[in-house]
Parts: sequence; structure tokens; C-alpha cells
Amino acid sequence: MMTALWVALVFTSMLVVPFALWCNFALARVTQLSPHTNTSWLWLLSAAVTLGLPLGLAAWKHGGESRRMWGTLAWLLLAWNLGWLLLVSQFAPKALVQALRSQDTWAAQSLGDSHQVTRILSAIGHGLADQIDPPEDVPAVRAPEPTPARTPIATEIAVPFSAAGNAILMSIELRGPAGRVELPYLFDTGASFTTVNTKTAEKLGLDVPESAPTLQFNTASGPRESRMVYLPALRLGDTVLEGLLVSVCDGCVNERTEGLLGLNVMREFFVQMDYQAERMHLVPRQHEGRPNRAYDIGPTLKFDVEGSPEIWLGRIRWILRVENRGTVAIEGVIPEVQFSDGKRMRGAPIARIEPGAIGRSLVEGKTLARGDKDVLGFTLTVAEAYW
Repeated sequence: MMTALWVALVFTSMLVVPFALWCNFALARVTQLSPHTNTSWLWLLSAAVTLGLPLGLAAWKHGGESRRMWGTLAWLLLAWNLGWLLLVSQFAPKALVQALRSQDTWAAQSLGDSHQVTRILSAIGHGLADQIDPPEDVPAVRAPEPTPARTPIATEIAVPFSAAGNAILMSIELRGPAGRVELPYLFDTGASFTTVNTKTAEKLGLDVPESAPTLQFNTASGPRESRMVYLPALRLGDTVLEGLLVSVCDGCVNERTEGLLGLNVMREFFVQMDYQAERMHLVPRQHEGRPNRAYDIGPTLKFDVEGSPEIWLGRIRWILRVENRGTVAIEGVIPEVQFSDGKRMRGAPIARIEPGAIGRSLVEGKTLARGDKDVLGFTLTVAEAYW
């Protein structure tokens, strides 16, 4: 019976002591007086507190009797380190919580953000910190609150249109690097994006590279794939919209219209149709600061997770790679993970991504995903982005 108890104590100590050493190193790192202290000295200090002090006490108590000393260490190491951690959690919980939460940052500096050890340390550290100091009852994974509609204060504009049958035709001005053109366009509520044809793109001086991002659209002639390009500006009535993504669509042209006016334009207005007077009344939406252009910019971005998208202890710590496939720089990019259960988690902002470049964003927090970590339904999108 005593042998079994001794073996159990030794086995438990083998589990607790490395954990205590890790916690002591974390505490030493966050409480160090100088940020330039060598990491080796911090490990040495942590080892002295975790192993050196109880070993010294056992040696002082039993002198040269090694058998009794090692017998004492079987329980003293366990009691010493458990007691030390309990005292710290009671009298210095903020320091311990800060130390535990910072382990992923320290590991990322040595191993990289996407290393499996970094993710495991992040999950363990944050999980224990949540037990010591539970976070506020606010879900880490949540959908953004809808923006309340505001009373429009802009001047209403009236844009004439021609209602030929069920078609609504109106005149718009397109602006590009090479000049401006005014053309008749069909207002199409079923078109996600405004279109231009190849001829118009050439007149405007729009860059339409072969590597431009493509989207598939359902047309009257069936599904078609179209390249998406950046349009500097579009004028509708007296309102100028800057920075739009348009589809290069030669099949959208006929004898009456040079293209489709899509929802990426009309969603910037409060719209009222007066069919009898053949007037469209538009009130531009008001934005605080720059308008969020995530709707237009989204198709130009390519997302993926650096490494494998794993879940550890109910937490994720992913690096999202965001590639700008467009022809102009994008600023203030905030990627977002949308889970299959409807929850969302945003990543850290990316200040700027040049054309053809890749930005990296850290997204971390608790997830409500259930089941095997290898079976995780999610999509990557953009929550905010600006031209």
C-alpha cells in the first residue's frame, strides 16, 4: 500500500513539476525588471524556485541520508509547487493570469504563430487563466451588431429614367484613369455588381489583367464567369461614388444599354421609384468617416489559414493570410471567420496590403464549435476594408 502511494506521489509530481516550472517561468518573464534580461536567467530562476528550494529543504532536513531525502522529495515537490501556485492564484491573480495569457506570444516569437506548440500553449494558458479570472459574460464569438438606420440628412436627388417595358434605363458617368464617359445603363436589382464592357474599359483606361479575380454570375444566357476590376469613380445624378468593383461583361450590352447598374451602387442610397414621373429619388447614405467597402473589396481578396485550422481545448489561434488580387492597395482590412453555427470571430486589422501582396491577421478566442477538431465548418470573409 505504501509503495503504491509513493509511486502515485512520484507520478503526480512528474506531472505537476513541469507545469509549475512553466508557470514560474511565465511569472518571471512578465514581472522582470528589465526587458533585456536573458531568457536563460529566467529559466534558472524558475528552476531554483520550482526544484532548488524544495531540494535544499530536504537536504537540510535529512543531511546526508539520501534515502530519506528522496522519500521526502516524493511528496515535498508536489506540496511545495501546488502550495506556491495556490498562494499566487489567491494573492497575485492578475500577475498569474497575465503570465498564462502571454505564453502564446512568447512561444510565437520562438516557434511562429502557426506552430502547433504555440496553439497548445495558447489553449492551456488562456483556459487556466479563464478558470482563475473568468472573463465577462460576453461571447468571444459573436455576430456584429447591426448598424441602426439613421435619418438621412443629405439632399435628395432625382434621377430621370426611361421605363421601356419592365426595363429601367438611366444615364450614369463612369470615371477612369483615361477620362470619363456618360452612358445609358440598365438598373438591375438582380445584379450584384455594376458592369462595364471591354470597349468601355479601354476608353476609361481600366487595368484588366488576365490574373484579375473572377466571379460567376447567372445571366439570361446561363452562368458566366467575369473578371472583376477596380473603377475609380461613378457619378449618378449629383452624387459621386469612389472606389467600386465592376464586372467586365460584354454580354450585358445591347442596343439600349451599355451595362448593368448593380447593387454595389444602389446599396449606397435610399431609393424611391416614381414610375409615373419617371424619376428615381435617391438619398445618399451617410457614413461616419470612410465608408466600409468590404462588399466591393471582398471578391479581390483570397483567404486561407496558415497551417491547419485546429481547435485546442475549445480555443482557436489562427493566422489568416489575406492576398490582395486587385490592382490597387487596400487598407484597414479586418478578416472574419464565420462558423457553421452562425457565430463570427474577427481577426486583428491589417493596416495595408499592396496589390499582389499578402497580409497576416491573428484571430483567437473561444469557439462554440463541437465535435472532432478536424471536422469544422467555417468560411473566411472580410468584415471591413477600404480602398
